[in-house]
Amino acid sequence: MALNKKTLSLISIYALLFSTLYRRTTSSRSPSPSPTESTSFPTPSSSQPPSESSSSPISLSEMFELALPDIGIQKPVVAPQTEGSKVACKQLEAIEHRISEFKVIVTKRLDDPNTPEGTKSCLSQCLDNFDDAINGVKTGIDSINKKDQSKANSDVSGITTDIETCNDCFMETDGEDKEVKAFNDWIQGVSKDCLNNLKSA
Repeated sequence: MALNKKTLSLISIYALLFSTLYRRTTSSRSPSPSPTESTSFPTPSSSQPPSESSSSPISLSEMFELALPDIGIQKPVVAPQTEGSKVACKQLEAIEHRISEFKVIVTKRLDDPNTPEGTKSCLSQCLDNFDDAINGVKTGIDSINKKDQSKANSDVSGITTDIETCNDCFMETDGEDKEVKAFNDWIQGVSKDCLNNLKSA
């Protein structure tokens, strides 16, 4: 009986060893995929499109849109209402400066003994007109600062009238004076722009 137990134990051990060796042998003999077979199936990274959540390079159009603010190109923006007032004030200051400069020229011509009497009469009148125009500039700036657009428009129009009166004097007596006409044209042009800017104030 004892011999039979030992025999059965040995048989069980040999059976276990045999089954283990058999599994190893069959697994080692299983054919591995050939290179052609492995390459015939594309890898997931090459066959599957990138997911929507994956980051992709920015397009040229998107890059251009992002760069617009950096190069100063933006969507049209309505200028603040005070912008027109600021520009108008600067233009009136330029008018005052130009009148003051031209007064020096007129004074020199008036003091020149070779200047005809008729021309001197107009030059003298122009100096008075220039003083009135400078006063108009000051009141015009004050009206703009007080946001009195109607008064500011009237002040600017008065400036153009004062300078035009100076030019008219020459046209009615000695004829056109080139210096005065050029000065008058400049004042009229800047004043017109000033009135346009006041419309957006």
